[in-house]
Amino acid sequence: MKRFVIMVTMGAMVLAGFAGEAEAQKPRPTGNTPSLNGAQVIPRGSTALGITVGYPSLRLHAVWGVGRNFDVGLMPALTYGTRFDGYRQRLGLNLQIPLRWALADKPNFNFGLRLMPYFRIGEGSPAFSTGGNVGFRFGIAMPRIFTLIFGPEGRVGFASVGDTTPGRANGLDAELTGMAGLESYFKGKWLFSLEMHFGHLFGTGGLPGGGFIYRTWFGFAYVFR
Repeated sequence: MKRFVIMVTMGAMVLAGFAGEAEAQKPRPTGNTPSLNGAQVIPRGSTALGITVGYPSLRLHAVWGVGRNFDVGLMPALTYGTRFDGYRQRLGLNLQIPLRWALADKPNFNFGLRLMPYFRIGEGSPAFSTGGNVGFRFGIAMPRIFTLIFGPEGRVGFASVGDTTPGRANGLDAELTGMAGLESYFKGKWLFSLEMHFGHLFGTGGLPGGGFIYRTWFGFAYVFR
């Protein structure tokens, strides 16, 4: 009986050791964990390449870590939304250049600023718009592997939509949105991202406003060091 108790105890200790090792290998996010769309930047000297898909577009991501607290990206997209996207273009192309600053990175929290000039062209003979976004990003490290990302964002620009006949509409194109999502950085190489936007569309001149905005994407990126 004594031998059996010793064997059970040793077995339990071995299993506990394996469990502890497995637990230690799980990625635990902190305020310094890299992010694709959140508050933290890609590390200096690294490059992240990825893809996200959802409504209203398919997006490619390229992000370069320029400084300790700054990165710059290139985000071309094929847009196919029609109603709630706020882009006024239906099928078209959307080019965005995200500029991101990490302003604070505490052990379990981070905060950042993102500026994003854009140019869009699509249906509408043709519809096109240009302008920029400005938004704040917050990140809270969750237990285990996820970081909660969220923050407000605003956009203002000029849009020209419709036929080249007198039906053409030109004017100020703007929106206010809030974003929320989850990100995970695992194996020191891969980024998973889920991003959702909800908000309100504004317009002046011949552009209608008052529309509800909904956008969501999910996807992956690989970080090259």
